[in-house]
Amino acid sequence: MTYAVAARRPVRKVGLRIALAIGLLVGAVFAGFPVFWMLVSSFKTNTEIFAYPPQLITKGFSFDAYLAVFNDPEEIRFFINSYVVALSVTALTVTFAIMAAYAFSRYEFRGKKVMNVVIIGTQAVPPIALIIPFFGLMVSLGLYNSYAGLILTYIVFTLRTRSS
Repeated sequence: MTYAVAARRPVRKVGLRIALAIGLLVGAVFAGFPVFWMLVSSFKTNTEIFAYPPQLITKGFSFDAYLAVFNDPEEIRFFINSYVVALSVTALTVTFAIMAAYAFSRYEFRGKKVMNVVIIGTQAVPPIALIIPFFGLMVSLGLYNSYAGLILTYIVFTLRTRSS
């Protein structure tokens, strides 16, 4: 190998790393800009939000939207409901998924292959096709309009779609 060929390899690696860094930076800006816009807009007044052309940076910060949300007990109840359901679903889904994954990966048992096919086969059914039968089941079990019904529904659909 000549000296010229050996000397070009580090330059190529540096060029690839720079191109990768630029690509990642562009992707991060592309993905992060909507979050930035949402955060900046949350401090704008309604007139500034609907102004044309839109301004990226506001002239004055307004906490009116935050005060309106956090001073309304009904809005606070919505937050509490969301957190209770989200934390319950997350904890229970992770628990069930870990136990099932451990059993399927470590143990050999009768019907394991059939269960794997059934689990993978359920992915072929679109979730929207299960909504009406699942609603009927929730009503017949008396879980309609309850935390338990909502949490159970989310657990079932989360485990169903993430089981592969």
